[in-house]
Amino acid sequence: MNWLKDKFKLSLALLVIVYLVGTATVLAGYPDQLMKLTSYNLLFVAFLFLYNASEVNKTYALWLLIIGISGYLVELLGILTGLVFGTYSYGEGLGIKVADVPLMIGVNWALLVFATGALIHKIRMSLWLRAALGATVMVGYDVLLEPVAMRFDFWSWEGNQVPLQNYLAWWIISFVMHFGVMAKVNNLQNRLALPVIIIQMLFFVLLLLTEELRLF
Repeated sequence: MNWLKDKFKLSLALLVIVYLVGTATVLAGYPDQLMKLTSYNLLFVAFLFLYNASEVNKTYALWLLIIGISGYLVELLGILTGLVFGTYSYGEGLGIKVADVPLMIGVNWALLVFATGALIHKIRMSLWLRAALGATVMVGYDVLLEPVAMRFDFWSWEGNQVPLQNYLAWWIISFVMHFGVMAKVNNLQNRLALPVIIIQMLFFVLLLLTEELRLF
């Protein structure tokens, strides 16, 4: 049972177990009941991710907070004006909302930026290119997420159609966030980053197939 003493192996085991249970629940025909737990799952994954961070110092914590708050505020601006991502509104699927924006949105932005940043921050290319790559990965993630989000009442789009503006805004905002984080946070390394991104995206694919959802 040495794996219990290894925080990465323990965290990976817990992550896999949670998503295997989720997969079994979806295949058993209870996706709606399962997805009501999304906000709790997001907090659990965020906890595991931070637990596996190489170094959570003041700079790391500060930028984590900056990205989380910025993510929430840009979403608030988005739903109030429709000028950022397009015209959309949040449902009840992501839990507690403040000013019509779920608090989990800030957590999700922070988790995704730091997870994708952990994947690419040591690649030998310029900061600009690394930030661009991180933003591109996040847009790919969002492409898979959007149909799932609409199906399970995370949010809804005007005309039930995701505008191209959304993906462009995601890329630009993600680029700026990645640029700041990778410029200021020295140690983004996190062994759980790749499993988190891959497992979540595979779960989106499962829901896309089982619910017969279209990407575009």
